[in-house]
Amino acid sequence: MGQQDQQRILTNFENLTLDSSTHRLFYEQRLYRNPLIGLLELSQVMKNEAITEYVPMYQGVPIAAYRPSEPWRTSLLTSEERKRLRRLIPYGPGRYKVDFRIQPEVIANFGFKLDPFQTKTSLLLQSQLYLSRGLVLNVGVLFPIVNNYDNQPMNIRPAPIYLNQFLALDHQNFVSGSVGLFYSNQYGVNVQYRRANLTKPWSFGLEASITGDYYYPETGIYYEPMKQGMVLADVAYRINKRDITLKLTGGQFLYQDRGVRLDFIRQFYSVEVGLFATKTTRGSTAGFNFAIPIPPGKIAQSNRLRVRTTEEFRWEYTYNGSGANVGSRYRVGNQLDALLRQYHGQYLSRQLQN
Repeated sequence: MGQQDQQRILTNFENLTLDSSTHRLFYEQRLYRNPLIGLLELSQVMKNEAITEYVPMYQGVPIAAYRPSEPWRTSLLTSEERKRLRRLIPYGPGRYKVDFRIQPEVIANFGFKLDPFQTKTSLLLQSQLYLSRGLVLNVGVLFPIVNNYDNQPMNIRPAPIYLNQFLALDHQNFVSGSVGLFYSNQYGVNVQYRRANLTKPWSFGLEASITGDYYYPETGIYYEPMKQGMVLADVAYRINKRDITLKLTGGQFLYQDRGVRLDFIRQFYSVEVGLFATKTTRGSTAGFNFAIPIPPGKIAQSNRLRVRTTEEFRWEYTYNGSGANVGSRYRVGNQLDALLRQYHGQYLSRQLQN
């Protein structure tokens, strides 16, 4: 591989730090949904640098250490190691590109006799401001394309704007806290906790939030008081041989709706597909969801600036068989369980075996 090719690949990554004492390379990448793609790219470029382990980061926080050579190894980072790494790994906005991503947003209903296909489709131009380690401000602009779904006006308006703090407490305890304007016209405070050992099949999670509805009319912003509480707990089990996760969630969803939801999630190379069923006090429902990267990915890039399509487009369709708003939730960027699922050691190592 020539020097120009190596430099071209290295521009895909941010905040690279080499720890020569442990032969580990720390890095962050926002271009690929599948972390293995970036890991293998770096291992090819840096193969002459005596690196034994690669440590991807999320918002400047290390996830785990991976050795891509035979045999594959996933090493978890203890709280003591993380304290040392906070001193070793520099952090600051200057270590990240000004990154703009283009993301579609689609809300749809099917089956009404008078209007069998109702949709609200928009295009979001989003960016992130890295403030401190783990703390990021997500900002953007929303451009409406079509709307025969509801009566929201077709005005250009802000996309979801929120602060997110991501924390890794030790080798298996992670926290994500957000405040601001979220997806699905909800604003407020959201906290997620997950106990996830990235080498084991079981994981457990908690999510709590207090939110209210917000709405952009043609001028200004309209919002209601924060009075919608959501408290959910879940347990998930990963079947490693099939990259399948079974997840059971229970508690209070939006609109004081209490019940349970069962998810069946299948991970492929860069795609995730799921089926789910929900039973709550409002009724029962079922549906499907998926998460995919949006091509072409990188559109234009330099050392300081990048324009790209989003690394992940996530969409869910629900059929409400016996009531409206059954098991309703909202999105806050990356859900903690979905994020960590991508970094599970078995998910990454199995791709090398196939």
